[in-house]
Amino acid sequence: MKVLIVNSHALNGGDAAILFGEVAALRETFGSDIEIEVTDAQHSAVGRLYPELRFFPGFHSERPGLPRWRSRGAAGSLSKRRTSLAVRLLGTAPPLARMLMERQERDHLARIASSDFMVYTGGTTLVEHYSFQKQLDDVIAAQSLGVPVFLYTQSLGPFRRPKNRKLIASVLPRCGRVFLRDERSRQHLLEVGVPADRLSVHADAAFTLAGELPTPKAVSASARVAISVRAWSHARGAQHGNEPEAYRRAIADAARTLARDGAEVVFLSTCQGIPEYWTDDSAFAQGIVRELLEGEPRISVDTTFRRPTDLVKAFGSFDVVVATRMHAAILSLVAGTPVVGIAYEFKTREMLRSFGHEEFAVDFEDVTAEWLVARTRAVLENRAALQARIADHVRRFRADAVAPARTIRRMLEGRPRAVGPSVPNASP
Repeated sequence: MKVLIVNSHALNGGDAAILFGEVAALRETFGSDIEIEVTDAQHSAVGRLYPELRFFPGFHSERPGLPRWRSRGAAGSLSKRRTSLAVRLLGTAPPLARMLMERQERDHLARIASSDFMVYTGGTTLVEHYSFQKQLDDVIAAQSLGVPVFLYTQSLGPFRRPKNRKLIASVLPRCGRVFLRDERSRQHLLEVGVPADRLSVHADAAFTLAGELPTPKAVSASARVAISVRAWSHARGAQHGNEPEAYRRAIADAARTLARDGAEVVFLSTCQGIPEYWTDDSAFAQGIVRELLEGEPRISVDTTFRRPTDLVKAFGSFDVVVATRMHAAILSLVAGTPVVGIAYEFKTREMLRSFGHEEFAVDFEDVTAEWLVARTRAVLENRAALQARIADHVRRFRADAVAPARTIRRMLEGRPRAVGPSVPNASP
């Protein structure tokens, strides 16, 4: 059995946690001998970080050695349009489609054709903050070739633009199943006409990484508080790509108050320490400390890159985590550490609601230092009870995170492989 996981962005620690959760679920369900290949936009860099997995370029991945002008600006846009046009011709004119593709794209096409099924990796790529047409090229190509496609647990929508609504409504109903992380995403797809029998809601794939939860430890006199921050230019009130100043000041004022309470405050996130990635949360945190917390004792910034399992261990060493990154929240919960969540997208609030912890979530635009301090103190005062609830939910969420892989296996058993247009193997 061979599976191709597409659209990975594993330089992002949260997406890496999703990927490793999917791999664990697939191996648990199909057996350890299942052959797994992964396409990643930055396959070279991510392959160095995670050499145990096999990474390859996809349709729109980096092209080593390609002049910069060919991958950016008008030339880069034209290249993406050419590739997307070729993909859409696969169903009606395969030879012409292949002619329009460059070698790397033809190699990727051959990899799709040789797979027993495709998994579009979980995460949050199908939202209108981004242009996601090219993200679905893999799905459209696999459908044209008769390869079954499954979307692993997603948060997506809402879809307000007519072009996006039409695209989603034409592509997703032809997938074997679309697995979602929350009911809100399910409603977004029902609104554009995706049939309900194609949809099911499950826990985020990263919960598959949960192992034996540690024995809860008592909160010491000097509590340890981790804070995950991130740059976010899509918030209400953001101008010229800048984060609202209110968010930065709320974080800084809360950190100062907690530190003066006697807590050790450490800025720690899932996206840091990787030069090749487009953002580094530790650099953003350093800016907050430098500009708003200069000279404050008991406050530090952790800049180290960590693999997903190491992030679980790191977050597990804290008494509470204030998380803007959703997977900082999830990996903290996997470690048994209570979370105060800052929801820059609805997915964080929905996840904490599923835990019964929505009172510990606040929207990015509404966060204040007073709210953060009050909720953090409440966690510290009720940590034992919260940990017991977390342990019960994590056990159930771990089983639910594996469920999509089991559904895929049931759907594939006894299913004859559809035959799509013939596509020659990789180019010479």
